[in-house]
Amino acid sequence: MIKAIRMIPYHIRQAFRGMFRHMGMTLSAIMAVIITLLLLAVFLCAAGNVSLFASNIEGGLQIHATLDPDIDTQEELEEAGNALKEMDNVAMATLSTKDEELELMIREKGEAFAMYRGEENPLNNAFFITVSDADQIEQTCEEIKQLDFVNDAVYGGASVSQLINILNLVRQGGFIFVILLFLLTAYLISSTIRTTIYARSKEIAIMRNVGASNHFIKVPFMIEGVLIGLIGSIIPCVLTYFGYSWMYEAIGGRLFTNLFALQPVIPFTFHVDAVLVACGVIVGLFGSFLSTTRYLRWKR
Repeated sequence: MIKAIRMIPYHIRQAFRGMFRHMGMTLSAIMAVIITLLLLAVFLCAAGNVSLFASNIEGGLQIHATLDPDIDTQEELEEAGNALKEMDNVAMATLSTKDEELELMIREKGEAFAMYRGEENPLNNAFFITVSDADQIEQTCEEIKQLDFVNDAVYGGASVSQLINILNLVRQGGFIFVILLFLLTAYLISSTIRTTIYARSKEIAIMRNVGASNHFIKVPFMIEGVLIGLIGSIIPCVLTYFGYSWMYEAIGGRLFTNLFALQPVIPFTFHVDAVLVACGVIVGLFGSFLSTTRYLRWKR
């Protein structure tokens, strides 16, 4: 164990020496890392924001429950609100008085309804209910309708259910696509590292002829893989931060409405950069390990 630790500086020197000695192959490997990690960064940013859009839209979905006309006193309204809040899948229940309901109708449908202000107001008190799980909004709406003090409850019907299904598909599809792109990144980097190893077959053969163990041969290549992955991740990390910052400022941090607000530059870009660095290093390490193991086994 102590001997292995003492050999670490030697292996690091050998790794740097190998990289500089085969600069062309090293640059080729680094370019492969840069290109694939840039693609991964683009889709990570897209997937992260699509997921936020979906969460914002789901968080904005509400059930509108109008109360029985007899529910009018403050005490009765508080009891109704507490009963709603205690239901499963209800995250929040916000009271909207009959006067507030009328003002909302006036804003949406015009001043013609202003004549009903005051004692002539025919509307009932209501609650706007936010659910915890948007997938269960239809079931929750039906349960609310069954309450004695509720006159009616609506949530948007089939169009809202369809929107929720689309958002779930987009979120899942984005996640699957990022995983596939990660695997593609691993394959491309591993293939490039394998090419550099084959190009140095004479060097490996000499090391084996003088009695070097497979472990002794592998370690410098594994360190090279880590360094290639680390160096190759620098440019994608920098471009991700500055590119995303520029886009965020250019469009004001949102697309059209607050429902489509973008992820904040910090810490979102830091999270993406951390994934890029980890991806480059881990794939470089395991790519070089698998490539050297396969090569040494083949040459045994």
